Amino acid sequence: MTQTSATAEHRRTRRRLVVFLAMTAVLLLPLAAGLWFTAESAVRNRSGSDWQANHATRLMLQRTAMTLVGLPLAGAACGWITASLRGRSARVPTAAGLLIGTIALWALGIADVFATFTSAGGSFLF
Repeated sequence: MTQTSATAEHRRTRRRLVVFLAMTAVLLLPLAAGLWFTAESAVRNRSGSDWQANHATRLMLQRTAMTLVGLPLAGAACGWITASLRGRSARVPTAAGLLIGTIALWALGIADVFATFTSAGGSFLF
C-alpha cells in the first residue's frame, strides 16, 4: 500500500466515522428532547395525593430513559465486538452499531405508536 492510498483510506474511514456519529446525534436529539419535556411535565404536574400514579409515571420515565440509552449502546457494543472478532479497527463498526441501535430505537417507537393507535380502535384518528 502506498502512502497516498493509505492516506486516502484513512480519510475515508474518518469521514465515515464522522457521518455515522453525526447521523446518530441528529436521530437521538429529538428523542432525548421528548424525554426531557415529558419528565419535566411529570415533575411539574405531580399529584399530591395519588402516590401510585406518581410511582407509575416515574417507572415509565425510567424505562424510557434506559431504552433510550441502552439500545444505541447495545448496538455500539455489538459493532465493537464484531470488529474485535474480525481483527479490525473498531472505530467505524462501533459508530455504525451505534447508528443501527438508534435506528432500531426509532423503529420501536414508531411501532409502539402504531400499536397504540390500532388498539384504540382508531378513535384518535377521526
